[in-house]
Amino acid sequence: MNKMTKILALVLAVLMIVPAIVACNKPTDNPTPNPAENPTEAPVDKPTEAPVDNPTEVPATDVPVPEGEYTYHLAMGANPSCWNPHAWQMNNESTLMSYIEAPFVDLTIAEDGVNFMWVFEMATGLTDVTATYADREKWLDEDDEGNLPTEHYIYKIDLNPDAKWEDGTPITSADYIYSMQQMLSSEMKNYRANTYFDGDTAIKNSKAYYMNDLVGQPIYEKADASVEEGPFYVDLTQICVFFGASNTPKDYYDAGYAANFVGVDGTDVFETWAANEGWTEVTPEIQADIENMTANFNDDVENWKEWCYYIAGTYEETPWEDVGLVAEGDYTLYYINQNPVTEFYMKTALTSNWLVYKDLYEAGKKTVEDLVTTDYGTSKETYMATGPYRLDSFEPDKQFILVRNENWFGWNDGKHVGQYQTTRVIYDIIAEHSTALMAFNRGDLDEVALESDDLEIYKMSNYLLKTDETYTQRFIFATDPEKLQALEAEAGDGANKQVLQYDDFRKAISLSINRTEFCANCTSGFKPAYFLLNNLYYYDIENNTESQYRNTDAGREAVLRLYGIEYGDGTAYPDAKAAFAAVTGYDVDAAKELFKSVYDQAIADGTYTPGQLIKINCEASASALSAEDTRQQEYLTQYVAAATEGTGFEGKISFNFLGNIEKRYEDVALGKIEMIRGAWGGAAFYPFSTIRVYCEPDYMGGLTAIHESCGWDPTVETMTVELDGEEITDTLQNWAKSMNGAGQYAQDKETCLIILSNLETAILSSYQCIPTGTYTDCSLFSKKINYATTTYNIMYGYGGVRLMTYNFNDEQWEAFKAEQGGEIDYK
Repeated sequence: MNKMTKILALVLAVLMIVPAIVACNKPTDNPTPNPAENPTEAPVDKPTEAPVDNPTEVPATDVPVPEGEYTYHLAMGANPSCWNPHAWQMNNESTLMSYIEAPFVDLTIAEDGVNFMWVFEMATGLTDVTATYADREKWLDEDDEGNLPTEHYIYKIDLNPDAKWEDGTPITSADYIYSMQQMLSSEMKNYRANTYFDGDTAIKNSKAYYMNDLVGQPIYEKADASVEEGPFYVDLTQICVFFGASNTPKDYYDAGYAANFVGVDGTDVFETWAANEGWTEVTPEIQADIENMTANFNDDVENWKEWCYYIAGTYEETPWEDVGLVAEGDYTLYYINQNPVTEFYMKTALTSNWLVYKDLYEAGKKTVEDLVTTDYGTSKETYMATGPYRLDSFEPDKQFILVRNENWFGWNDGKHVGQYQTTRVIYDIIAEHSTALMAFNRGDLDEVALESDDLEIYKMSNYLLKTDETYTQRFIFATDPEKLQALEAEAGDGANKQVLQYDDFRKAISLSINRTEFCANCTSGFKPAYFLLNNLYYYDIENNTESQYRNTDAGREAVLRLYGIEYGDGTAYPDAKAAFAAVTGYDVDAAKELFKSVYDQAIADGTYTPGQLIKINCEASASALSAEDTRQQEYLTQYVAAATEGTGFEGKISFNFLGNIEKRYEDVALGKIEMIRGAWGGAAFYPFSTIRVYCEPDYMGGLTAIHESCGWDPTVETMTVELDGEEITDTLQNWAKSMNGAGQYAQDKETCLIILSNLETAILSSYQCIPTGTYTDCSLFSKKINYATTTYNIMYGYGGVRLMTYNFNDEQWEAFKAEQGGEIDYK
């Protein structure tokens, strides 16, 4: 029997059991991928001309500045809880880190005021030394002709000798080595480690070092018919070839297939040899039982080895000396990549840092279950800054204050003259939007995000900024039948949730949504989305500043395939561009037909009782619900009500949004809630890597790190792609892997575009998530401050706090506020 057919026939019934990994979020709310290759500042526009590639000194601002103190006063909805560069998860945490950490390299406005340029900070130089590095034979692999590569592998980083910790202690290469050793520690399994062992700039041999916790243990490899000699071993709690890339026999046993797990004597094997913990050597008697179970699953008994493993060797220790981060003296590092990385992307990776302060890091360590953790970066007392600011105070759920870091090198190096005029940064923790808006209008905040209702009031303001972001809002569903049954029982109100297991039910919801109206009336200027990646994702920004994935035919076809729209001769659309422009995602008639068919199917399956209410709870926000959130709930209910008129579901479906939910991404992946609202974003220059957050559990740290995974498994789901005239079928995870790192197609951007396009379609067509809109941040800035530019650039934003200037010092601002009578006019 064809193995893929067998797996696809069974996978929907399987209950996935995997460890939970907490998802990371954007502005206290939405996930963002890992650092380094995943910038967290939401970019907006493509560069207008070719970039300036050579680091140089940033021109000093010549705007006259009043004497005195300058406070930049802001708010966020929830306070950061961890700003350890090895473990942070939420975007509000990276926001704090952006002030108190210094990167190796940064991006800012070029001297022409339009383009961007690189500027060195914690580094003073970066050189590709692949061709000249003295020990290159140790680190580089020969090609088929016996030659070593000559570029893009080994980079020399000249460290800034003036860099200091906030206590004045010099920062040397030893600090970087210690910090990376901790980042990759096999005892700690840090959340951000995968950036350095599996990202685009993975360090040579870092993954082997990360796996040192397995040293001395047998290397059990999955067996199949090609493995001729044993001994063989079996553990029915381990993933095996017979059940695909992420399913164990025990998963199937628990999912209703217990009758198949009997030996030749008819006894349940979980009551005999399979009751043993760990590995059991396969004896002739056990082999006979496995053959019997193989036949019970309608497969050929010759495939019995697919249940088994064999020992391929023993894990050996990888010493640090074999990891490709090498110090030379106090102020030189050699960064040796696992795969080729151009200088542009190496610099991009170095716009973050991995430094931790050894004494505090070690002092905060403790063992929790099987892992070592640290409280580094969870309070003022447990963190040491390297950037232009340091924590002065931190009051959880109330406020944190940053002041100038007196020991930051930039105050005295002559390269930052006129920059960082801000002397103090205050963040208030304000959950309610209305409270933040009132504070802004009083002059107590210098920026405030706007909601849809606010735009009517401030749409003509000279202080209004509209910034497109990479984040795509989507509704995410738990669809595992057993989890939905459990949620029904937990609710105890007699309402139905099991209908969410039907793909066509969720597809009908998607088709019922008028995204144009939804975004206009229920968001602060979001743009309709029918995709996962918007037009801010560039697949080759280094060589082509117009290389937006969404504007390629491949990017457009990802959506056209989803909706079954054709173009070309004999169709309504001459090309992919015209067809894509016509997409609305809105088809009430089609939604109605799907609701009708699901109604009949659910009754036939016994998963729905005629007349039963369907109450869908949606965890929508980490903060309290806003008026905008409530409006989204109302519109969604109205859309579905219109699409179910004349069907058995008419008047039966309602949505209930929930706020103040800290772990909603984890909740939906574990099936603790049936629906959430969320968003992925960031990593605008890495679309081929970004897609992994939807479909590559191995990269993300486990299946439940994929938000859509409750009832859907991308390590089992397959797609077929035609490449060079050949149709190739593989799992979604393997396709994602093929575009990244040492993947087969990683260096072929045109092929990667085809794969990415098909992956996006495959993920969307599961309807485990429904995209609705891409973020547009509409905000007001105060009369106290000036941005370097009000034209957003994908590389440097508005210039940031680096180039921000002030019209008032703190004393003058207080006087101005008093003159305005308690409310400043921004209309």
